[in-house]
Amino acid sequence: MKVEAVIEDVVMQPMKIQPIIVNFNNGKLKNEQANKLKCNIFYDEAKDKTVLGLSNNQIVYKGYRPNPKDESMYTMLAIHNKRTGKVRLIQAERWNVTPVLNDKPARDNQIDGDRTATLNKQFGSKRVKRRTEQYERMKINIDSVKDQLEKAAANTEIVRADLEIQVPNTASDNSIPPCNRDAATVEDVYNVHDIIPADKLEQLSEKADELVNSSLENKSKFYITSLKIIEKSQQKSKKIAILEYITAICKWLNMPVRDAKKRRDEICPVDPLISVFIQDTYSMQSTAGRARPISIRDKAVIHCIILGLMINNYQLDLDLFSDHIKSRLGPKKLLDLSRIIGASTSKENKNSITLKLPLPPPPSLVKKGKKSF
Repeated sequence: MKVEAVIEDVVMQPMKIQPIIVNFNNGKLKNEQANKLKCNIFYDEAKDKTVLGLSNNQIVYKGYRPNPKDESMYTMLAIHNKRTGKVRLIQAERWNVTPVLNDKPARDNQIDGDRTATLNKQFGSKRVKRRTEQYERMKINIDSVKDQLEKAAANTEIVRADLEIQVPNTASDNSIPPCNRDAATVEDVYNVHDIIPADKLEQLSEKADELVNSSLENKSKFYITSLKIIEKSQQKSKKIAILEYITAICKWLNMPVRDAKKRRDEICPVDPLISVFIQDTYSMQSTAGRARPISIRDKAVIHCIILGLMINNYQLDLDLFSDHIKSRLGPKKLLDLSRIIGASTSKENKNSITLKLPLPPPPSLVKKGKKSF
């Protein structure tokens, strides 16, 4: 009988256990036996797999959960509501179960494997037969492979220089802009154009009035506090542009990478070219598409800290700053990144940093016995 219905909902949760369709490898389940079965889900610690157990008080069956990544298609259950005429599609899983035999007589593994393969090819399901044939084609002679490896190893020359640990050169680390440790004033320690190109900064500066007159609703406390300090500055337009650039970086860091194209204009609404520049500067292209690894996220935060110091008279409250960037970085990580650029903590407030002369010696990025930063 043909029934027409409207699909109301599709439920797919591949990471969770779905309704299970059980397939008995050694036969079919009769309807009158179905209500006699008891089942439960267990976890096999030895194999690190989820296992389904079934019992009819005579025989115990078990089967492991199939890997969803190995499945070429999804199995869906259609739940039809006769009253509304609508259908829900729910993802299901197909599990194969086999009987568990308690007595395990001593057998030769090779002979046992051959016998199992023969039985699988004669009486197994299509899937079992296919896997058995694939397994036999992939069999290799271990002894011959071992001989080949020994010969290859004997003829291999080891270059000791390749085994030495290469210590990264912090001076060439492009995460940190050039630092002038011989600067006469704190303003000359870092050059803003090493972070924001002059043309990009000028583009934002031209729209400073538009930015100032925009609503402060939904703005962070850091943004409002910085704006009050900037109002008294002689470089008001330039610093407003820097503040907007910091905010744009923060939006990008909190945006999923997969939304890079469709939400690009949200990064810097006043200038789409700035949005493109920030995406290109604080991400990289990989084989899987655009990526934003930890090293690049750290680079973005370091740039924001330096710019934040510039617009706040070289003092920065890390609590307000952390709330503004909405990053998962803890206070310790922010302090570590601050020390890398030469900032020091305030005596009055440990969560406040200052950039002042003379700069402290640069910290070592490689610690003995620990992972490098």
